[in-house]
Amino acid sequence: MTNVDIPEALRARMNRPRPPAIDEVREFLLCHVADVEDLEELRVDIARTARLNKNTVLRDADAIETLLASPQPPGTLSWMVAAHGNWVLDDEASDAEAAEWLRGLATLIRDVVRGLDENPV
Repeated sequence: MTNVDIPEALRARMNRPRPPAIDEVREFLLCHVADVEDLEELRVDIARTARLNKNTVLRDADAIETLLASPQPPGTLSWMVAAHGNWVLDDEASDAEAAEWLRGLATLIRDVVRGLDENPV
């Protein structure tokens, strides 16, 4: 293997700590979920991104799971889904429903990546 000189700016970016999970989930919702019409469109978007770099989308799934693993202030999850994800749930005020929906997103991401691993194009 050859040694590659990595520019210092890139090395610093690679070594910086990850932002808090809530920020990563917020960014995922804003960038990938807010403008889609349905979950199938989201699946296509995730697959397109995963073909370029599956670690990026797997970090999104990790962030969602990390966020859900710790208690959040009341209203946080439902607000994130509605405001940042632009997604209307049956019970808009329910953090429990929002948590379940977010959990489903993490599963969707992992399923898409698994599908790409099993059937590379």
